[in-house]
Amino acid sequence: MLHKISQFCDKIDGLKRDADTLRHLKYNTPKTPEREVQIQGLIDQIQADCMLLSRDRSSYTKPESED
Repeated sequence: MLHKISQFCDKIDGLKRDADTLRHLKYNTPKTPEREVQIQGLIDQIQADCMLLSRDRSSYTKPESED
């Protein structure tokens, strides 16, 4: 893995927060052009983060020193 396990888990937590925000914007806020831009931005961010996580396929090795 390119990320430490904790970084990997933090990224997934961030995806969940973005998904919750996206759901709230889509279903609990009035339609406005600004809202639509925010929604598309969140979709793009979630997709990019998922791509990053999906490509992190190398073997995990714990670094010798954790500073």
